[in-house]
Amino acid sequence: MKPFSLSLVVGGGSLAALAIGIVLPEFLAGSVWPHEPLHSTLETVGGLAAISMGIMLLQRTTEHPNQETFYPIAGGFLGMGILEIFHALSFPGNGFVFMRSLASLFGGLGFGLMWLSASENPKIVFKFLLWIMTGGAFALGLWTIGFPQHLPVMIRHGEFTPTAVAPKSFACMLFFAGSFHFFRNYHRLRRPEDILFASLALIFGLSELMFTYSTIWDSRWWFWHFLRLMAYGLVLGYVVRGYLKTNSELQSSLMQTKQAEQAIRHSEQQLRSVLEARERMAQDLHDGVIQSTFALKLNLERCQRLVPQNPKEALTGIGEVLRELKSVIQDLRRHINGLEPECMNGQQWVEEIGTIAHTVETSQNLHLDLAIDQEAANLLTPEEAIHLLYVVKESISNSLRHSQATSGTVSLQIREGTIHLEVTDNGLGFDPEKAYADGHGLKNMAARARRMGARFHVWAEPHSGTRVMFDIEKKGSHATA
Repeated sequence: MKPFSLSLVVGGGSLAALAIGIVLPEFLAGSVWPHEPLHSTLETVGGLAAISMGIMLLQRTTEHPNQETFYPIAGGFLGMGILEIFHALSFPGNGFVFMRSLASLFGGLGFGLMWLSASENPKIVFKFLLWIMTGGAFALGLWTIGFPQHLPVMIRHGEFTPTAVAPKSFACMLFFAGSFHFFRNYHRLRRPEDILFASLALIFGLSELMFTYSTIWDSRWWFWHFLRLMAYGLVLGYVVRGYLKTNSELQSSLMQTKQAEQAIRHSEQQLRSVLEARERMAQDLHDGVIQSTFALKLNLERCQRLVPQNPKEALTGIGEVLRELKSVIQDLRRHINGLEPECMNGQQWVEEIGTIAHTVETSQNLHLDLAIDQEAANLLTPEEAIHLLYVVKESISNSLRHSQATSGTVSLQIREGTIHLEVTDNGLGFDPEKAYADGHGLKNMAARARRMGARFHVWAEPHSGTRVMFDIEKKGSHATA
């Protein structure tokens, strides 16, 4: 709705309320309806609505310190609400009217002081004023109830005295001033809530105007109570709307937080998968391709030594190296493409170990005794076969490069339902703790053992050889050594 049209609606509604307030007594002349329970209920509802509005405005100002401060109007609602509850709890008399007049005055001050909210005055002044108004309303309510004999005369012969009318008249002017302030803000900033506050101030101002021409319990007196109740209906609507909006924002924020947590969790899983894949690739490259490349180097060195003495055998050896090189290239391509190693069954595993033993014996004069139980090899899963093949390659490579060994063993047996792999040599041995710290071989073996759920142990002492052992439990296997 356009500002001009909205202003017409609000202005028209206010004029209609004013007209009803003027005409109503003409139809209900002399009507008096004392009903304290209904009056107390109306005032209590209004007081609670005002306090709720004050708390919401205070919270909003605290959460948005860079926007226009609502401390004055928040203080006005809090003070008015507190005094209206005291008014609802009191009995008709001077204190009854006195607290009603003070409640109107506090509310009017809150709206009137909004003219100063956009000034250069520091907000701390308004915050201090908020607590003065709230504390002052509570203190005045207690004083009125505790010392009624010290109150001015507010009602005489059923009519309100000038002492009662004066605060109401001043409050009426303050409400109208606050209404004009918010109407001006709406035309300048187009904020819907400015129209709400402008309407509230206008309705409160009209109700105070009605009060000055009413007597207690007459039709005009009840009308201005219901007019205020209408204003508090707007207040409650604003409070409920704010609550629902806050609740919706909290739910939306919670949903966004959950989505962000899920995204982070998914990213962590992806990162973990990438790191695990990278770690597996590094292990496979180290234990597979690198060890195979080292074996090719050994074969080429042997062929180089054979060239002067036996060229024909050297050419045969070079042919074997070329065939092995093709296999290494295929492995590298699989790693580059992120493919898993080719599946291997027990028979293939035994044949591969035999090939490795033949290669190292012919190229480096390292004699390997093989004690492999085909039944044990057949119990290996493809993943276990690949892991154990890499373990054997790494162990033999270490024997060739570091231990100066001349003989060793590769044993695969079944012992009480457990597949037992053992790779030994008669070399110089090493310090396992130093090897763990400086190299990758033993770390990779330990990682492979964890992935298989196997037990891994390495025994080595300087000048006493090396023994690498893996135990893989096989449930349901009853074979024994």
